[in-house]
Amino acid sequence: MTLLKKRLLWCIPVMLVANAARAQLRFASLQDIWAYAEQHNIQLKSAHLNGLIAGINIKQAYGAMLPVVTATGGYTDNIKIQPTLIPEKLLRPNVPDGVFTEATFGRRFIYNGGIFAQFDILNIQDWYAIRRARLNDAISRFNIANVKMGLYQQLADTYYACMLLTEAERLSRENLKTTTAIYELADNKFHEGVISEATINTVLINREKAGKSLDAATQHRQLQLNNLQLLLNVSDSIVLTGNPDEGTLTDAEDSFPTDPAIKLSDARMQLSENELRNARAALAPTLSAIYQYNLQLSTSEFLKSKDGNTMPQQYWGLRLTAPLFAGKTRLYNIQKAKIDYDIQQKEHHHTRLQSDINNKNLLLAYKASLKTYEKAKNILALYQSNDAHATRKFNEGIISLDERLKSYSDLIINQNEYLQNMSDYFIQQYLLKIRQTNFVE
Repeated sequence: MTLLKKRLLWCIPVMLVANAARAQLRFASLQDIWAYAEQHNIQLKSAHLNGLIAGINIKQAYGAMLPVVTATGGYTDNIKIQPTLIPEKLLRPNVPDGVFTEATFGRRFIYNGGIFAQFDILNIQDWYAIRRARLNDAISRFNIANVKMGLYQQLADTYYACMLLTEAERLSRENLKTTTAIYELADNKFHEGVISEATINTVLINREKAGKSLDAATQHRQLQLNNLQLLLNVSDSIVLTGNPDEGTLTDAEDSFPTDPAIKLSDARMQLSENELRNARAALAPTLSAIYQYNLQLSTSEFLKSKDGNTMPQQYWGLRLTAPLFAGKTRLYNIQKAKIDYDIQQKEHHHTRLQSDINNKNLLLAYKASLKTYEKAKNILALYQSNDAHATRKFNEGIISLDERLKSYSDLIINQNEYLQNMSDYFIQQYLLKIRQTNFVE
């Protein structure tokens, strides 16, 4: 083998390992996942882009208060100018009345241009439009906070589901090892005629169940990892290296930042109040200053102004516009705005009450789930100890196979309770973490 071939064969596994490393994302904690999602999640990116639109709307509302300047221009080709009848007496006084002659007025080519400017000196609705844009910008920021909070909950739910299934895999792997060892001993006793076929079948069933539980936990964990890929908007495989008990809030605080839902409700209530005032302002007059300049050029030849006639016009003035009657449309708008404002006030009060109660319930549920989970770990350790003792006694021939199977059955039942308590604790823990995070920028 040549030196070049040896180098190529050595480089191939190195390249494969490098590609595998690049195709993996490793996260050591839930906080790492949250930080990564801040930059890559599609829903969160869309919410931020909508926030930029809301900021542009504020500038647009201010721009509506600037003067409006319009330039116009036109060109007319009078291919045939219509004649006009004029009394012949205007030209020759001696001609009797009733005699007319045809005369043509005007020139063939007409060029005109103009500038018109209008500035609203007093227009109350413009100020309410600016406040509406500012409130919508605040609503957009609170919506971003709500989107982020919802995303954090989805990520936490998926992350802890993976952690729970990892623990289920570990327990199932231990169970499979235990049931395999029991089966090997029981199989020998079955062939020796010590135990019945029903007993060996029970041992075999336990081993198959342990294998099935291991396969199910592995499959469901991979499904959760796939869901995590979707939330993070990545195609690379994900590896979680964190400890499920990491970040336990042993001393949970009872202080919470202002709920984004309350801020959002308050902004919507203010927006509704602004719309009511804006509806009332529609009854107020508008005062505007206007200016206009027009210029008309008439010629007999196309694009030749040497012998043309120039006729300028210029004026400025004040214009007062007051609504008098529009079929009571504005009054109906005021009535609808009043009803909407009343609804928003009631919803805002309910949102505050609901947030306060949710905070109390969340804290109580977390503390209860923590105590239960701590006890569940201790109880599982005792069951595992009992099962280890039963294994030793069974191997030494002190207890029967039925007693050994009963000890294993008790362990399996407790494992299910332990996993359920762990799941409850994980849920309450991440809900409390998220609620105690300030999402409003």
